[in-house]
Amino acid sequence: MHKDLEKILIRRVSEKDMPLLWNWVNDPDVRANSLNSDFIAKINHQEWFNNKIQSKDTLMYILESDGVPFSQIRFDRVNQDDAEIDISVAKEFRSLGLGTLTLIKTKLRAIKYFGIIRLIGIVLESNEGSCKAFVNAGFRENDKKNIDGNMCRIFHWELDQKLPLG
Repeated sequence: MHKDLEKILIRRVSEKDMPLLWNWVNDPDVRANSLNSDFIAKINHQEWFNNKIQSKDTLMYILESDGVPFSQIRFDRVNQDDAEIDISVAKEFRSLGLGTLTLIKTKLRAIKYFGIIRLIGIVLESNEGSCKAFVNAGFRENDKKNIDGNMCRIFHWELDQKLPLG
């Protein structure tokens, strides 16, 4: 890990984070590694963002070091047992193992928050960095699927039993 990233703060996303996350989501590398590679208009992102931060089925974190955000992770509950993951690392912090760190530091929080047993990561097969992050964070590759013409690897991480809601 990068020597400047020894003290990590994990915090819930708030309204003030919308511009940062809009910039991150429109990074060309992020768009290229997304199922929908189109640029996201600010007004559309604002509406989506407001819905997400108010949803009881969404949990979003930003990880930062010394006040500098370096990654975001979102968990969307999809049923009583599962939540899907969306994760990204700021461009200047990529290839430092921070995707793995983000997954490791937040996966139990999401499991407990939702009272679920399984987390699911859907990653474009061509996105080697994210695939590696999921594997290094203890996820198992469970399947491969063609989603909207994109070959994706499906990763699972699960508990043997549910934790109490928290």
